[in-house]
Amino acid sequence: MSQLPPLVPSARLYTPGDMPQSRFQSMAGIDASFRRGGEFVGQRLVLSYNNLNETQFNLFAAHYTGQNGTFGRFFLSPETWSGLATRPVPLNSDYLWRYNSPLVASHASCGRFNVEVELRAEPIDLADVVIDGSVANPSNPVRIYIVDGLTAAATPTRELVIFGGGAA
Repeated sequence: MSQLPPLVPSARLYTPGDMPQSRFQSMAGIDASFRRGGEFVGQRLVLSYNNLNETQFNLFAAHYTGQNGTFGRFFLSPETWSGLATRPVPLNSDYLWRYNSPLVASHASCGRFNVEVELRAEPIDLADVVIDGSVANPSNPVRIYIVDGLTAAATPTRELVIFGGGAA
């Protein structure tokens, strides 16, 4: 899986999104909400990189091209959140990112470029399901379900194992 180029951004603008939900109002005027998922959706991240040299600029151009523009998904590099004690989004567990729009590059000065990328997060497909748990890694985040657990490790604990086989 690809990773965003390992450069520290000059500025970040993060929008946390929201939990998917449905809201209803009864005829009596009482509101009710129903959560429709377990992962935040609509997360956005705008990263600005100032005064990049041509080699650094080419990293972004090649990455964007390698992702087929806004089509491909990738992980964030650790440098994306450099300087923060607590990251608002885990690096490589439950979210992948994709370009929300084409990257914007401007010529800053002789041999220097400014680049801005707008990204959107997407929960990883089947984020709460591990298929064929025989290869489940104990260091992975806790998953709610394991289908075909076979010899999956007992830790971290799982809430439900379907066709456990030899899963502990």
